Amino acid sequence: MGAMIVLGTLTLPGSERCVVHARRFVRDLMGEAHPAVDDAELCTSELVTNAVVHTKSGRGGHVTITVARDGDLVEICVGDDGAGGEVPHVRDEPFAEDGRGMVIVTALAAEWGVEAERGGTTTWFRLRS
Repeated sequence: MGAMIVLGTLTLPGSERCVVHARRFVRDLMGEAHPAVDDAELCTSELVTNAVVHTKSGRGGHVTITVARDGDLVEICVGDDGAGGEVPHVRDEPFAEDGRGMVIVTALAAEWGVEAERGGTTTWFRLRS
């Protein structure tokens, strides 16, 4: 993998409305014709929703979305204000009524990960076109 080229970064207030804006931001940057745009939009929606529901971002904070690419690889990072040490993970509860966001990301992304820092958490995923 070479150097990622940042296509854009957007910071939004951590509210339910920011999910729609994040999805549109990703779609606009990648373009309607990009073969992975639907998967990127869905995974972004899941990560931003997690940030709003499960972190300080949803209680008056912010969510930052960064879209980058390197050839056919697209990387999307979602930064939040942290959740007191908790980080996104795949839940092993098949009959739960919620908690499927990271299962979706795991199924669609080539890879994903979490970087927790003192001031927040960044969850990222990569897709190949």
